[in-house]
Amino acid sequence: MRVDSAIELINNLCYKPDWKITATDHTNRFESAIIVKIDYPARNSDMELAPDYKEEIMTYATFPLVVAMCDDVSLYRQIADVLMKIECHEMREFLRVRPTYWAPFNPHRVDGMTRWNPADTALSDLHFGIA
Repeated sequence: MRVDSAIELINNLCYKPDWKITATDHTNRFESAIIVKIDYPARNSDMELAPDYKEEIMTYATFPLVVAMCDDVSLYRQIADVLMKIECHEMREFLRVRPTYWAPFNPHRVDGMTRWNPADTALSDLHFGIA
Protein backbone atom coordinates (compact mmCIF):
# COMPACT_ATOMS: atom_id res chain seq x y z
CA MET A 1 0.00 0.00 0.00
CA ARG A 2 1.14 3.52 -0.69
CA VAL A 3 1.75 5.80 2.28
CA ASP A 4 -0.71 8.43 1.07
CA SER A 5 -3.42 5.78 0.69
CA ALA A 6 -2.79 4.44 4.18
CA ILE A 7 -2.95 7.95 5.64
CA GLU A 8 -6.28 8.64 3.92
CA LEU A 9 -7.79 5.33 5.08
CA ILE A 10 -6.67 5.83 8.68
CA ASN A 11 -7.73 9.47 8.85
CA ASN A 12 -11.27 8.35 7.96
CA LEU A 13 -11.52 5.97 10.91
CA CYS A 14 -13.48 6.61 14.07
CA TYR A 15 -13.58 4.74 17.37
CA LYS A 16 -15.10 5.88 20.66
CA PRO A 17 -16.53 9.34 21.34
CA ASP A 18 -13.78 11.95 21.67
CA TRP A 19 -11.10 9.60 20.33
CA LYS A 20 -9.17 10.99 17.37
CA ILE A 21 -7.05 8.81 15.06
CA THR A 22 -4.54 10.66 12.88
CA ALA A 23 -1.91 9.31 10.52
CA THR A 24 1.04 11.27 9.14
CA ASP A 25 3.87 10.50 6.76
CA HIS A 26 7.06 9.19 8.39
CA THR A 27 9.00 8.37 5.22
CA ASN A 28 11.55 11.06 5.97
CA ARG A 29 12.79 8.62 8.62
CA PHE A 30 11.74 5.13 7.45
CA GLU A 31 10.69 3.73 4.09
CA SER A 32 6.93 3.14 3.75
CA ALA A 33 6.34 4.33 7.32
CA ILE A 34 3.62 6.38 8.92
CA ILE A 35 3.00 7.59 12.45
CA VAL A 36 -0.42 6.92 13.92
CA LYS A 37 -1.39 9.21 16.78
CA ILE A 38 -4.44 8.48 18.88
CA ASP A 39 -5.72 11.23 21.17
CA TYR A 40 -8.22 10.02 23.74
CA PRO A 41 -9.94 11.02 26.98
CA ALA A 42 -8.95 9.24 30.17
CA ARG A 43 -8.93 9.70 33.91
CA ASN A 44 -5.87 10.75 35.87
CA SER A 45 -4.74 7.46 37.40
CA ASP A 46 -2.42 8.88 40.06
CA MET A 47 -2.52 6.70 43.17
CA GLU A 48 -3.69 9.52 45.43
CA LEU A 49 -6.81 9.93 43.27
CA ALA A 50 -7.87 6.26 43.67
CA PRO A 51 -10.42 4.83 43.66
CA ASP A 52 -12.66 7.57 42.22
CA TYR A 53 -10.29 9.12 39.65
CA LYS A 54 -12.48 12.19 39.16
CA GLU A 55 -9.90 14.22 37.21
CA GLU A 56 -10.39 13.93 33.46
CA ILE A 57 -7.45 14.36 31.10
CA MET A 58 -6.71 14.12 27.39
CA THR A 59 -3.82 11.88 26.54
CA TYR A 60 -2.34 10.24 23.46
CA ALA A 61 -0.27 7.40 22.10
CA THR A 62 1.84 7.29 18.95
CA PHE A 63 2.83 4.24 16.96
CA PRO A 64 4.99 3.91 13.85
CA LEU A 65 3.66 1.52 11.22
CA VAL A 66 5.17 0.24 7.98
CA VAL A 67 2.44 -0.02 5.37
CA ALA A 68 4.26 -1.35 2.30
CA MET A 69 2.82 -4.87 2.60
CA CYS A 70 -0.68 -3.83 3.76
CA ASP A 71 -4.04 -3.98 2.10
CA ASP A 72 -7.00 -2.13 3.63
CA VAL A 73 -8.03 -4.97 5.93
CA SER A 74 -4.52 -5.63 7.26
CA LEU A 75 -4.09 -1.90 7.82
CA TYR A 76 -7.32 -1.79 9.83
CA ARG A 77 -6.11 -4.80 11.78
CA GLN A 78 -2.92 -2.93 12.70
CA ILE A 79 -5.04 -0.03 13.94
CA ALA A 80 -7.19 -2.45 15.95
CA ASP A 81 -3.99 -3.82 17.51
CA VAL A 82 -2.95 -0.29 18.45
CA LEU A 83 -6.35 0.37 20.04
CA MET A 84 -6.05 -2.86 22.05
CA LYS A 85 -2.60 -1.77 23.27
CA ILE A 86 -4.11 1.50 24.48
CA GLU A 87 -7.00 -0.25 26.23
CA CYS A 88 -4.54 -2.68 27.86
CA HIS A 89 -2.28 0.19 28.94
CA GLU A 90 -5.21 1.95 30.60
CA MET A 91 -6.34 -1.25 32.34
CA ARG A 92 -2.86 -1.68 33.79
CA GLU A 93 -2.99 1.85 35.21
CA PHE A 94 -6.31 1.30 36.97
CA LEU A 95 -5.94 -2.29 38.22
CA ARG A 96 -4.98 -1.66 41.84
CA VAL A 97 -4.77 -3.53 45.13
CA ARG A 98 -6.58 -2.19 48.19
CA PRO A 99 -5.85 -0.69 50.70
CA THR A 100 -2.66 0.87 49.26
CA TYR A 101 -3.91 1.12 45.67
CA TRP A 102 -0.64 -0.32 44.42
CA ALA A 103 -0.71 -0.97 40.65
CA PRO A 104 1.29 -4.18 40.07
CA PHE A 105 1.43 -3.66 36.28
CA ASN A 106 1.77 0.14 36.24
CA PRO A 107 2.74 0.94 32.63
CA HIS A 108 4.60 4.09 33.71
CA ARG A 109 7.06 2.28 35.96
CA VAL A 110 9.82 -0.04 34.84
CA ASP A 111 8.89 -2.66 37.45
CA GLY A 112 5.24 -2.59 36.30
CA MET A 113 6.26 -2.86 32.66
CA THR A 114 8.55 -5.80 33.31
CA ARG A 115 6.02 -7.55 35.56
CA TRP A 116 3.50 -7.33 32.72
CA ASN A 117 5.92 -8.48 30.02
CA PRO A 118 9.35 -9.64 31.24
CA ALA A 119 10.61 -10.00 27.65
CA ASP A 120 9.81 -6.37 26.72
CA THR A 121 13.28 -4.87 27.04
CA ALA A 122 12.29 -2.05 24.65
CA LEU A 123 9.61 -0.96 27.13
CA SER A 124 6.82 -0.56 24.58
CA ASP A 125 4.76 1.56 26.98
CA LEU A 126 6.97 4.50 26.04
CA HIS A 127 4.50 5.16 23.18
CA PHE A 128 2.14 6.85 25.64
CA GLY A 129 2.11 10.48 26.77
CA ILE A 130 -0.04 13.27 28.08
CA ALA A 131 -1.15 16.09 25.82
